[in-house]
Amino acid sequence: MVETLSIAVIGAPGVGKTSIIRQFIYNDFSETYTPTQTRYVYRPSVILNGVMYDLKILDVPPISSFPSSPSQEWLDARCRGVRSANAYILVYDICCVESFEYVKMIRQQIVDNRVGSSSEVPILVVGSKRDLQRHRFTQRRAVSVLVKKTWKCGYVECSAKYNWHVLLLFKELLGIAVARGLRPNHTSIRLQGALQRNRCNVM
Repeated sequence: MVETLSIAVIGAPGVGKTSIIRQFIYNDFSETYTPTQTRYVYRPSVILNGVMYDLKILDVPPISSFPSSPSQEWLDARCRGVRSANAYILVYDICCVESFEYVKMIRQQIVDNRVGSSSEVPILVVGSKRDLQRHRFTQRRAVSVLVKKTWKCGYVECSAKYNWHVLLLFKELLGIAVARGLRPNHTSIRLQGALQRNRCNVM
């Protein structure tokens, strides 16, 4: 039986959400910025410790707020599937404090509007554009401590441009999901290469 994991990727405009997803799945990066206008769904498959998982990755356009009810989720096409996602990747630009404030707002709204506590919903905060770290708005440690200690979320920084830690962030999220009940007896994750289009990859 194939397990399915729905992952919503959310962030402010221009933070690099789509670049991270495409680097993970297609090993591809474009220097041209194309704003995400509509929700797009990617469906790669992975094998984790001998168990196959179908991933449903939602590339979510910038939304003003997390849907507070099922009806709001389905009235706005951009939000469909967001509220019911199994896990969240919240992306911010390490050079843009406003994008981090957006992630802070969305994370709090997820906690407030999802059933159960934040500890039950896998959330990974991702600092993108690590290749521009000389221009970051604050030290990595300050953000990491806030996210891990106070928010109780995972934290990874990456560079989609150089494919640095892109695989790691998905490995980290799957690890959180496994630890929180997706598959309690599968806790060791081994990652072998990037996902390729129309391929199932071993993790």
